[in-house]
Amino acid sequence: MERIFGPDGVLRQDADPDCIFAIRQICLFAKKLKLPCTSARERAAEAAYLDCESDLRSHELDHSVSDIFYRVSDVVWSDLLSGSPYGDPYEEYVPRHGPGTTQEGLRGNGKFRFPSWPLRLEGEFPYSEFGVGSMSNYGYDSHLFQLPFVSPRDETPVRVVFVPKTQKTPRVIAIEPVCMQYIQQAIASWLKPAIEHRSVFMSGRVNFSRQDINASLALQASVDRRNATLDMSEASDRVSSKLVWGMLRSVPRFRRQVFACRSTRATLPSGVTIPLRKFASMGSALCFPIESVAFFCAAVSVRLRDAGVRVTPRSILKFCSGVYVYGDDIIVPADVAPSICTTFPLFGFKVNAHKSFWKGKFRESCGMDAYDGHDVTPTYARRLLPVDRTDAHGLASAVSLANQLYSAGLWRATRWLREHLEKILGELPSMSAANHRLLERVVDGKMTVSRSSAGFGWISFSNGESANGWSKRYHRFISKRWVVAPVRRRDPLEDDGALLKCFALIGNSDVDPEHLRVSVRFGNLALKRQWVLV
Repeated sequence: MERIFGPDGVLRQDADPDCIFAIRQICLFAKKLKLPCTSARERAAEAAYLDCESDLRSHELDHSVSDIFYRVSDVVWSDLLSGSPYGDPYEEYVPRHGPGTTQEGLRGNGKFRFPSWPLRLEGEFPYSEFGVGSMSNYGYDSHLFQLPFVSPRDETPVRVVFVPKTQKTPRVIAIEPVCMQYIQQAIASWLKPAIEHRSVFMSGRVNFSRQDINASLALQASVDRRNATLDMSEASDRVSSKLVWGMLRSVPRFRRQVFACRSTRATLPSGVTIPLRKFASMGSALCFPIESVAFFCAAVSVRLRDAGVRVTPRSILKFCSGVYVYGDDIIVPADVAPSICTTFPLFGFKVNAHKSFWKGKFRESCGMDAYDGHDVTPTYARRLLPVDRTDAHGLASAVSLANQLYSAGLWRATRWLREHLEKILGELPSMSAANHRLLERVVDGKMTVSRSSAGFGWISFSNGESANGWSKRYHRFISKRWVVAPVRRRDPLEDDGALLKCFALIGNSDVDPEHLRVSVRFGNLALKRQWVLV
């Protein structure tokens, strides 16, 4: 502490980054344990959800920012859809299902037999084109023939649930109806690549697949202090449907498509059903891309307003330089950060002042905590340590944790954790740090294991890798390791639903030949020992 703070408690100009890292590592190690919150904290989270809805219901976009925001949005969205015929990407949509469950509880292959189809959806996405494999089956498949088309007031609301995030507060997820999720994924699978690669204004600045861009900018900003890192509080819940409706006014056909698959009501854990003023909660496939563009356009419009510059494509291109968005992590030039933080509430947004930085030497964005050019990001424990082999999730998380501690140079913690895990699994082989793949990832707030993982093993900077066999088929060394695999269950799919799924998989090179007979039970993992290529 004395190497960070002076006797008066003020931060020293020559504060030691190694000591800063050590204190943060000790104090924050268990910050993100994924354990259920108490019922009182869940009730508080539901109350906060209702308060947010109340704020959006009474909020009116201030005219001092609305005009310039909508004009910036007109240019950005018109450019984005200019590559599609008549500004309509309808023919480019490829619908698919998400990996998780749905409001109706459908999983796996069961999602391809829709229980109903909203009339709102039918107007923009006809069931005969998106929900049926072939109309020639219409008279033979009784399910297709008897499908109900429901009116807006009879639509199934999203189901709001709490999933573990931290013990301080849970993560709020809205589980969408299967048909809505299906079309949302179609739009999102077109929209995200278009934003990242085709947009003149957002390409390279609004990202969904690359966190490293924001992370490297945060590291650099901790040295030159040219950029600020901003964090949004309740990010997805504070983007109102009214704001998004106005933001998309220059692309009316696309706007109708987006709002056709937007759920309008939500059922809370207490059983109360409310109308939604927010555009979408986390859980909607369109939540992340739409909120990212909204934050981007808002930041650019504030910069243009402060500079007193007229809105033109040229001026937008100039002032979007330096604005980078990854979900609720935003990077802007440091000199405009105070203005953005005071103006964003006029849009209904809420900036987290405790996690936004533009003064001093500290910056934080997309998993990078940086101080004066040094990475001071702590390694977090995500789960309680496993006690036996039945806890596949816990074992995958603990092996990943041990390897992260090793990469951070925390040798004694690594040794202790390795010894603990080898009492359960036996001796684990070494593996190359350069070729190591993360054992786990987060999808919709749930932990899963990458299928490309090379199994459990200890990474080594020497790049040495254990092998105890040779594959005659691949002419490669092989090693017998513990691996985690998804649990498969019998889930037969026949008739038109099977045809619809097969059409959706055209062009996908990684298709399970048994996909019409079995499906993966999402979130469930099994531990087994097998040979893997080294």
